[in-house]
Amino acid sequence: MEIYKRSTDLKNKINNYLKNLSGIDNDFYLRLTQSELIELKSVFSDINNVLTLKATISAANWLCKYFKIDKKSKIGILEKVDKEKPNTKGYDINITEPYKIIAEVKCISPVNKGGAFGAAQWNSILDDFIKLKSGKKDLLDTTKYYKFVFLLDLGERTDKAISKLLKESKANCTNQARVDRHNIKKDISLLSDKEKMGSISFEKLYLRTIRIE
Repeated sequence: MEIYKRSTDLKNKINNYLKNLSGIDNDFYLRLTQSELIELKSVFSDINNVLTLKATISAANWLCKYFKIDKKSKIGILEKVDKEKPNTKGYDINITEPYKIIAEVKCISPVNKGGAFGAAQWNSILDDFIKLKSGKKDLLDTTKYYKFVFLLDLGERTDKAISKLLKESKANCTNQARVDRHNIKKDISLLSDKEKMGSISFEKLYLRTIRIE
């Protein structure tokens, strides 16, 4: 029976990743100094921000195509996305012309490489839908906006996770946050490629999957 060794596991993960990235077969784990490890940690801490930015740009491109937004307006929308700082308190995408559109972009994947979101992910998605409907500090009235949440498209895993997410729970609950999350599901619609712009409304909340371009 093979005994787990933390050092061996970490060494293999780092060496395999950097080998695939660089094309060089080397013992990077052994060669990395303390300062280099600290710098590498700093670089990788920004990976989620990079992923979120790329996903948000993909979502903005999809919205521009879906709403047939002209090239000049599209450039302005993409520039605005690129200027937003990470963890901004506003919506990830806020378009006011030629249509009013707000969107949140979630860079999450089903847990343990399976077909379900974890409890914290589940709550985060539904809370974003609630904020789309109820508004945020910089935009309190969203009644005349088209409202979207975008999730990364990981194929069948994402499809299964969304199906479980949107399934209505029959359990009775007195916790207000859980009640609100349960109730918001009735307003969520999974937007397919077949649904054209004329078929959507301000009253509904739309869930759409995207792939990073």
